[in-house]
Amino acid sequence: MKAPRPHLVAILAQSLDGKLAAHRGQRPHFLSSEDQRHLETQAARQQALIMGAATLRAYGTSLRLRDPELIQSRMARGLPPQPLTIICSGSGEIPEELPFFRQPLTRWLWTTPAGSRRWQGRPGFAEIWVASDWDLTARLARLRQRGIDQVGLLGGGRLLGAFLQAQALDELWVTLAPVLLSGYPAAPASIEGWQLQGSPPRLELLECRRGSQELFLHYRVEWP
Repeated sequence: MKAPRPHLVAILAQSLDGKLAAHRGQRPHFLSSEDQRHLETQAARQQALIMGAATLRAYGTSLRLRDPELIQSRMARGLPPQPLTIICSGSGEIPEELPFFRQPLTRWLWTTPAGSRRWQGRPGFAEIWVASDWDLTARLARLRQRGIDQVGLLGGGRLLGAFLQAQALDELWVTLAPVLLSGYPAAPASIEGWQLQGSPPRLELLECRRGSQELFLHYRVEWP
């Protein structure tokens, strides 16, 4: 990407065969308390978190920092207690009764003209960014103009694929969980919809940490 943009870090957990959950639209059941701690630690380093609407509907909530030390560390750096949460939804079909809207978070929505009409005159999002397409270059440049330099991606697989397609990813934190899910029909992949154009990115392993059951892998993504 030629335009300035924030530094983007994908934070995801997957089965050993690269799946996010047993069924599409279902939250994974293999996440441990250790991985939850890891996820919260990485999210605390970000100014904003981006999540797809399908993932939000599956969980009902976004990630909320609960560890007082992580919150205090953010505030010491001049950041708000919780990262900004950005939901991506072309349709805008997000149930208003989700617990997400009662979480103490600042919420933004990235959507289309059709999706924005569903939220006209309704509370829920502090800002709604409307564009007819998903030009991530323009959206991310606008984030950078707003002073947001560090962003985490929480999924799902289609959202991560879109950022890879736009060559808008700098780091990967992947938790490998000790489970196999490919035997389930239509089990969603951890990255979907990405078609390689030109030379593939180079992945540099920065860290490999062994947990009690999981492996925590940290990569740098270098684009040609």
